[in-house]
Amino acid sequence: MLTHHLLKKFISGSLLSASLFLSACSTHSPQQAPEQAEISNKAGSELVVNSSHGEQTIEPTVVSYPAQNNAQGVSNSENIAFDDPLEFINRPIFAFNDKLFEYVLIPAAKGYTNVVPDPVRTSVGHFFGNIREPLNALNQLFQGEVSDSGKSIGRFFINTTVGLLGFFDPATAWFEIDENVSTINDTLVKYDVGYGSYLVLPILGQSDLRNGFSTITESVFHPIQYAAESPETLYIQSYGGFHAFAPEAPTYEELRKETDDPYVFFRNLYMQSMLRDQQYPAENQEPQNVEPSTNDNNATSTPSELADDAPASSQE
Repeated sequence: MLTHHLLKKFISGSLLSASLFLSACSTHSPQQAPEQAEISNKAGSELVVNSSHGEQTIEPTVVSYPAQNNAQGVSNSENIAFDDPLEFINRPIFAFNDKLFEYVLIPAAKGYTNVVPDPVRTSVGHFFGNIREPLNALNQLFQGEVSDSGKSIGRFFINTTVGLLGFFDPATAWFEIDENVSTINDTLVKYDVGYGSYLVLPILGQSDLRNGFSTITESVFHPIQYAAESPETLYIQSYGGFHAFAPEAPTYEELRKETDDPYVFFRNLYMQSMLRDQQYPAENQEPQNVEPSTNDNNATSTPSELADDAPASSQE
């Protein structure tokens, strides 16, 4: 019975993931072509969004980023095109998410953070971080990062045993083996797979076809699927997502107040975030072991970084 259930989940998840993957491949973004490296340090570039409402030019509103090697930006007039062909379905999903966040998830998240002590939430975060270490290791292996893959495996065994099923993190505290999260999305980026197009996922929020493929595939093959049975696996994964969202709930609420059209606002922030990642690929390849609201290279986080950690998450 269990085998039949896992087989059914595998087939359905694989079909959905394959459709998203093929869509991403077929709509490879022009800004991720090899020649894009020539403008990788251009700051302040505009975005051109082609949607059902016509063409819109977006002036980035995020804090500027220092160019690599202290080089200055070349021009502010470079237009980089992003399409939003799925707006007709993205908008209704976003509207649903927005009300769900406002009336259910954000109040629940505030209650959760007020009631559950910080040490307990920290341990829960360690648990969910540890249980996905095998996924980190596999992705790093596929990316050719054998050393990082070995470290992730080492972290998993140390924290699962000495760290009491991962509720504590002796791998970092005692052995200085820092966590290095790696997703299928990162692996696809490594092989120059385009992001496809902007996508809003139910409950999870803003994403794109490539990242959506990553999210769905990893949920199907998540190690928790082999440690528990359905529907317990769904409950555990849902709780893990809510736990990650809870500290960022006020961020979404504050950003939501900034606009009369939240769909466009959060879409633009997401696209600007992608532009930032495109402009500074070297920084994105470095392990990031900082809190979501902290940046070692800048005194404060940018609005795009905050938006990435709002209900969109999924950063993978």
